[in-house]
Amino acid sequence: MSWNSYPVPEALPPADDEIAHKSSPRASETPAFLEMVAFFTLAAILITVIQALSVAIAIHWHLFGKIALRKLAYLPRFTIPAMVVSYGAVAVATVALYRRVWPDGFLAGIHWNFSQARRYAIWLPALGIGLGFAMQLASNYLPIPKELPVDSFFQNAPDAWMVALFGVFIAPICEEIAFRGFLYPSLRPWTGRILAAILTSIPFTLLHAQQVGRAWGPLSLVFIVSLVLVWVRERTNSVACSALVHACYNLSIFAAIFYASGGFQHLDRLKD
Repeated sequence: MSWNSYPVPEALPPADDEIAHKSSPRASETPAFLEMVAFFTLAAILITVIQALSVAIAIHWHLFGKIALRKLAYLPRFTIPAMVVSYGAVAVATVALYRRVWPDGFLAGIHWNFSQARRYAIWLPALGIGLGFAMQLASNYLPIPKELPVDSFFQNAPDAWMVALFGVFIAPICEEIAFRGFLYPSLRPWTGRILAAILTSIPFTLLHAQQVGRAWGPLSLVFIVSLVLVWVRERTNSVACSALVHACYNLSIFAAIFYASGGFQHLDRLKD
């Protein structure tokens, strides 16, 4: 009897979990380019709708008196709550969507990696604070306008506290998830690290353009800060690390304003 005459057993079908593992993207491959596009599309729609509804409600019900739309945009009592609601809606929708797409979960998909932030818990805040003071020092040698639109956020102590708390605890996390969690890793496979860092920093800088009156001096500093944040994200493979540096950078700026204004009690000193 020849060897080939023996019956050959049929191959066993792969297990269901093996199929799911092979067909699902690994955490190292996320976010993909189309997943990034979907995120920013979803975020743009939700933020636009919520902001428009907030403006309509505020104007129709005269929540802040008869106020022009331009002034309403720089009123922290309106803009900060509206942004919190907008960012919250985007966060809920994004987590609900991508936890179904990424088998390892949303935080793994954006490379949050909080363990890295704990590992460098001393150096990251030091980097953020040092970066903040370095940028403030550099601003002395750049053409910075004496009055910036962002200055209108600091008219009184309650407004200043509201802006500071938002700028330290909420904005850095949301911005890092968007730019260093979605945009940068989705561009890197197509463009390489350097070009991806530049392409990530351009829209990040433009996001802050209105706050500084589109002056190239402060915008150039924002661009440099973004490059540093990309470097932190790339070096540590952790969005949590870049968010911590970002938060401490903002903290250094608000701390300088707090000190210069006597605890936000004499904000008129900032104009001197």
